[in-house]
Amino acid sequence: MTKDKNKTQTREQYNLQMHNYGRIFSWISMALILFVPVAYFIASKTVPSVKALVKCIPFLLGYFAVGLVEAVSYAPLLGPGGQYMSFITGNISNLKLPCSINSQAIAKVKQGSEEQELVSTVSIAVSSITTTIIIVIGLIPLFIFQEQIVTILNPISPYVIPAIFGGLTVVLAAKYYKTAAIPFISCIIICVGANLAGFGKVFDQSTMVIVGMIVSGLSTFILYKKNKI
Repeated sequence: MTKDKNKTQTREQYNLQMHNYGRIFSWISMALILFVPVAYFIASKTVPSVKALVKCIPFLLGYFAVGLVEAVSYAPLLGPGGQYMSFITGNISNLKLPCSINSQAIAKVKQGSEEQELVSTVSIAVSSITTTIIIVIGLIPLFIFQEQIVTILNPISPYVIPAIFGGLTVVLAAKYYKTAAIPFISCIIICVGANLAGFGKVFDQSTMVIVGMIVSGLSTFILYKKNKI
C-alpha cells in the first residue's frame, strides 16, 4: 500500500471519526449546559425544590422522547457530522435542517451518498458560524438599548415561532407533498378531535411532534412499499 493510499479515508472510517468527535463534543456541551444551574446554586447558596423537580418529570420525559425521535428522523437528512453539529448548536428545525436540505438541492446530490453527507456537514457548519456572528452583532444593540428593544418587540413576539415554522412547513410540504399530506392532515384531525373531546392539553406541541413522526414514518413506509414514492 502506497503512502497516498494510507492517507485515503473510507466512508466507514470517516463516520467512525465523526461519531468519536461527536460524542466528545456532545458530552462537553452537556457538561457546559449543566454547569450553569450548578454554578447558580453554588453562587446563591440554594438548592432546587424537590416538588418543583417532580413536577418537571413529565416535561423531561416528553422532551427526551422528542429528542430521541428527532435524532432518528434527522439522521438520513443531516449525516453523522451534520447531525452532531446540529444537536450541539441547536435550532435544527428552523435553521440547520432547511439549510442542509436547500444545499443538497442546489448541489443535486444523491440521497444517502457520500456527497450528501459532505454537503450537509459543510452547510450546517457555515450556518452555525453565520448564526453565531449574527447573534453577536445583535447582542450589541440589545445590550445598549435593552428596555427599548424589548418594549418594541414584545407585541410581536408571540408570532415569531408560528411565522418560522409556518414558512418552513409550507416549503417542505410543497417539496415533499406526497409524504407530508398524510401526517399533516392526520395531526389536524387529531388536534381538532382532542380539543372537541376536552383533551386539548394532552395533545400539545410535544405530543403532536411524536404522533406526527410516527404517522409520517408509517405512511411513508406504506407508500414506499406500494411504489407511490
